[in-house]
Amino acid sequence: MIKCPFTFRAAILEENNKPLVMREIEFPGPLQPGQVAVKLFYSGICGKQLEEINGSPGPDAFLPHLLGHEGSGEVLDIGPGVTKVKEGDVVVLHWMKGSGIQSSSPLYYYKGKRINAGWVTTFNEYAIVSENRVTPVDRKADPVVAALLGCVGTTGVGVVINEANIQPFDTVVIYGCGGVGLCAVQAARMRHPRCVIAVDLNERALTLAKEFGATHTINPSKGDPVKAVRDLTSGKGASKVIITTGHPKAIETGINTSSAPGDCIMIGNPPKGAVIPVDGTSILSKRTIRGSQGGGIVPERDIPAYFALHREGVVNLDKLVSSVFKFDQINEAIDAMRSGISGRCVVKF
Repeated sequence: MIKCPFTFRAAILEENNKPLVMREIEFPGPLQPGQVAVKLFYSGICGKQLEEINGSPGPDAFLPHLLGHEGSGEVLDIGPGVTKVKEGDVVVLHWMKGSGIQSSSPLYYYKGKRINAGWVTTFNEYAIVSENRVTPVDRKADPVVAALLGCVGTTGVGVVINEANIQPFDTVVIYGCGGVGLCAVQAARMRHPRCVIAVDLNERALTLAKEFGATHTINPSKGDPVKAVRDLTSGKGASKVIITTGHPKAIETGINTSSAPGDCIMIGNPPKGAVIPVDGTSILSKRTIRGSQGGGIVPERDIPAYFALHREGVVNLDKLVSSVFKFDQINEAIDAMRSGISGRCVVKF
């Protein structure tokens, strides 16, 4: 049970292209219908937060505001109408909408000034979260893994299991081997396709992809990746292409490595207004291009299921964590992510 008002520290985006600012903010209370008060254990740092800090895809109308959309924590209190979780539950905080009430967004203040926040934020010691953005897990669950299942783990595994429909006769290419791509490599391996080809500019990421089950790796800085993929697929191209990067040229290249017929699934967010050239004839030849939101997951179904895959050693989420930072070091963690490290940085509260 929380006693309102209560205060806690948060890393706030006050200006685009500037470091986050640590402030002690206040939640005046009380909890509104559908709101859940959570004490954070860990938060991941996603590429989406880097985009928000950089002011992408456009002018930020909500400054100052809180950030973060994947985390783990413990429920301290629940608002009216909440039935999905109870005080003491350990939960995954996720951006994909699950079951339960979608509450109003929380009201936070710093020196009388409103600090904006959405239905879930995780760059803060405590969070008031909408019921449909939390999913309970076993209290003995690894809290770092729980945090990763708020976005990176569920997206990378989910796009394969829920959307790609990979079959043993398929050839698979995964563009971008950050956290999402490395999870997709592991999930693709479970489907036993003819080959899993990982493409990235980062050699360390490609080494991890190989450890996670990629049969081949390609570094575009060392040659034409379209030709390399076609050489590995008897000139046809890959029947399944998963593109985790939002870079327009990488998306274009990824599409061009697809066979026709073939399927391309985009996960990365391209800049607003980006135009990707596409060969119209290939569309007539049944090449499909579609987007994925969060791997198409159902949080209540998929988060426990992917936890089970991790426990059984089928999907290794521990190895995705490249570094753990203290909360006071969150700007260092963000800089580490910007530097192009492989895997995920997490923040420990």
